[in-house]
Amino acid sequence: MPEREVDTTEPDAPIETVGNHDLIASNRVEGTAVYGQDRHKVGHVHNFMVNKRTGQVAHVIVSDSGLFGLGATRFLLVPWQDLTYDPDLGGYVSHISKDVMSEHGRISAEDAEMQIW
Repeated sequence: MPEREVDTTEPDAPIETVGNHDLIASNRVEGTAVYGQDRHKVGHVHNFMVNKRTGQVAHVIVSDSGLFGLGATRFLLVPWQDLTYDPDLGGYVSHISKDVMSEHGRISAEDAEMQIW
């Protein structure tokens, strides 16, 4: 059984890794904050889409959870390679912004899954 280790450098919650520090459990990715290039939070990882043939993550569905918890939650399909983990932020940085979430986000996660970027 691989040795478990907890990285407590993230401000919101510890990131649990198993063995290799480059691997992370899927339940630890979901809920992780997503920031724009300006380092302002635009949402969080709702879930991610895995290619069932290759096993590779293809896209992440980012949710904004509504503005200040009010209003409609928007979901946006973002290519996995567009996200870069920033340990200082404890989350992922992407090119998306609040404006992109407003303009291109979908009202349901299922609609976001069908989105073509």
